[in-house]
Amino acid sequence: MKPPVTPRVHGIIDYVACAGLLVLPRVLGLSPAARARSQAFAAAYLALTAVTDFPPALRRTVPFPWHGRAELLSVPLVLLSARGEGPREGRYFAGAAAMVLTAFLSTDWAADPDR
Repeated sequence: MKPPVTPRVHGIIDYVACAGLLVLPRVLGLSPAARARSQAFAAAYLALTAVTDFPPALRRTVPFPWHGRAELLSVPLVLLSARGEGPREGRYFAGAAAMVLTAFLSTDWAADPDR
């Protein structure tokens, strides 16, 4: 069965996720270090999304499948970023990693990038 998320929808999901990574740590009262790490992930995902070859990009240079590989490789980094923090931060980063993994697994990486 083909995954249901098209490249266009994946891009929209990414922009919304970036906004969440920027706003949620403060709303949830996470530590300043956790907020900074979440902002760094948001900046990295935003930069990648802005240059990926799909409709919501600002400049379409990174092939869509490479975007997926980068996201998948980031999952362990997001999980590990909660090391040395409290349980609230651990749950936050576990949820963020789960969000990235779910978006990855739900996306049709072989689809025409203009879909």
